[in-house]
Amino acid sequence: MTKDTRDAFPVVLRFEGLHPEDLGGYEAHRLRKGGDLGHVDRTRSQLNRRLIGEADWAEQALAEIAEMRSENFAEELEALERRKRRKDLRRRLAEGPKDPWRASRHGPLREVILTANREWFEGDLSEFLGESDRNPREVAFEERAVAWLKHHFDDDVIHARADLDEQAYHIHAVIMPRATVEIKGATRRMLQPSIHPMIKDYEAAQDSVGAWFAEIGLTRGERRAQAIRNALASGQEPPKQRRHVRPAEWRRQEELRLARKATEVEDRRREVAAREDEAQAVIDYADAVAAGRMNEDGREVAPEPVKDAPPAPPVFPPDRKATGGFQRARKAFRMALRRLTARAEADARRRAEAEFAEALDSVQQAREAIAKAAQTLPQDLRERVGQALKIAVARTMRAERSAPGRDGRDPGRNLSGETGRR
Repeated sequence: MTKDTRDAFPVVLRFEGLHPEDLGGYEAHRLRKGGDLGHVDRTRSQLNRRLIGEADWAEQALAEIAEMRSENFAEELEALERRKRRKDLRRRLAEGPKDPWRASRHGPLREVILTANREWFEGDLSEFLGESDRNPREVAFEERAVAWLKHHFDDDVIHARADLDEQAYHIHAVIMPRATVEIKGATRRMLQPSIHPMIKDYEAAQDSVGAWFAEIGLTRGERRAQAIRNALASGQEPPKQRRHVRPAEWRRQEELRLARKATEVEDRRREVAAREDEAQAVIDYADAVAAGRMNEDGREVAPEPVKDAPPAPPVFPPDRKATGGFQRARKAFRMALRRLTARAEADARRRAEAEFAEALDSVQQAREAIAKAAQTLPQDLRERVGQALKIAVARTMRAERSAPGRDGRDPGRNLSGETGRR
């Protein structure tokens, strides 16, 4: 198959760390008996095929690792015996066999994943006409993938398979990186991923698969490491490192995100419904007050009795009176009534004070006129007029003390001409 320049799809290569204890779960998922199967089309699982390794490859691998562990232990004990290291010998006997690899977060094994975009595998439907029942692009990809794996990892490729029951065709392989090393005079068989250049240098692996798959129309993936180096060299912000998320983890994250989104939507729906209920309660309350069926304090006003008429239903059932909308509406109406009442009382007080002041002025003018006229009267008549004025002043003072804003001081003038007016 020649390269089609219209297909600008990269070949995808990923390495995932594996521990020997992961192989049981790996096999269960391969056989579709466990693990995350939410993305698997079970009607196509019979199309999956093993490309490298025997059916019991995982059991063979675990047995070989156990053999390496035992052989290394025996070789180490023999070396200590030859070197007369009795104390170390007793210590190692007490410790027992050790795993034939250096402890690390990734583990001593590697899972290899090779694939490309689903659209590339679908290709041109005309390729299927007159051909075999297998997708030519899948066949070409598979041939290249197996050749690349064997070329770089040889017998350390203990398993490879093609999965056709997921969204895109892809190949899984397991690398068991065997190495023989000398440690303190003892020969040991170890699992050492760094012995393979393709594992040790990720960028070199990307270059390699890019070259191997170029002939079938695929390209090398993005040169992120080089882009980061170039950005750092030029003093620019390097592109963010992308972290691959396994499908199962992505689906869990997506389900969690959707669940949170659904919860937020439901909370908003309930909030809007509650606000609508409260708004309707306020409107109903205002309508009831305006129609005279309820006072501003929230108490229902009994309608005029009508002979043989059925009892009127309550304006607000008890459960609605307990709602926040009803309580807020009643509080608002109470406050409005208090403000209106206080304003009306203040206006009435000002008017009363003005009218009373005007009346006092009139009385004062009359008293002054009477007092002036009385100066020309005989003594006995002047005394009688004075007595009458005292009575009038006393009555005026009592009226003044009962008026708003008055302090009861005598505003009159006595007959001798002294004034007590404020």
